[in-house]
Amino acid sequence: MSISAEQDRWLNRVVEQLRSIEGVAYELLDHGRIALEISCNGETGKVFLAGPVCDYRALKLQYAQLREVLTELGIKEGATFVFVRRSRRPMSEEMLAASAKQQQAFGAWQEVWRRIRKAEKSLDVEFEIAQMLDYY
Repeated sequence: MSISAEQDRWLNRVVEQLRSIEGVAYELLDHGRIALEISCNGETGKVFLAGPVCDYRALKLQYAQLREVLTELGIKEGATFVFVRRSRRPMSEEMLAASAKQQQAFGAWQEVWRRIRKAEKSLDVEFEIAQMLDYY
């Protein structure tokens, strides 16, 4: 089964969202392949995506590889941000700004996880519909 234009859009959304995050380097390779180098928490992981010309299994594998790299980098799915409180001393403006920036980055990574899961769910639904159409 080849993937549809809808699956191309989901893949593009995931890639664009990743590109917008600080610490993600994007490189367009030959034949439409995409290389993403993700840096977070002092570690780096690399993922290669086949681009828009792949089938169901290949796309499913790409999402799995992406999830694996994120997990290896310590970006956990469904985690909650814990605001660090200092002792009784009030936080300075710089500390508040740094904490807000950290919270925003954390939220961006969680949004990437949600987008990947939505893309996988859409892919599964489309595959099931194609299977049913072939059966009947």
